[in-house]
Amino acid sequence: MSNYPVDVSHFHDTLLRLKGIVSVESSVENLEPVDGEMLSLSEYAHLPHGTLRRTNGGLENEVFLQFEFEIERSEEGLVALEFIAWFVRDQARGGNTIQLRPFALPPETPYGRQLGTTLKFHIDLFVDDVVDTLEPAFARIREMNASLNLAIRLYQIPVKPSAI
Repeated sequence: MSNYPVDVSHFHDTLLRLKGIVSVESSVENLEPVDGEMLSLSEYAHLPHGTLRRTNGGLENEVFLQFEFEIERSEEGLVALEFIAWFVRDQARGGNTIQLRPFALPPETPYGRQLGTTLKFHIDLFVDDVVDTLEPAFARIREMNASLNLAIRLYQIPVKPSAI
């Protein structure tokens, strides 16, 4: 479970309820101090490089929320991924600055081959006009969580038995 406020934890938990989702990790970051040159450093590997290169780093008063999830290697995992991909696209079409992207580590390391074991997916949400409090970001997450739960019910998306 996330160590972030309940708003972020609820969205995190809603994703984890979906059949086929193995794990979810979440983070909240201020991208303002990140510039284009920093993106080549390994500690920034999890960031959305294409997006940040377009703006040469983070924007003023912008917060970045990321939900990293892993799917089962099964039909249920693919169904969950397809549903999340649709949901994120729909949220972007509705005005949220959000994207879904794959994430993986190098195929080989000094410790051996890891290809086929590191694939995860990132939901990247950018919230601007965050000045004195994270409340605008948390409000956006609350809205998204309500929409995600509604879509799960409307489209009868499979959830784990303990989550019904």
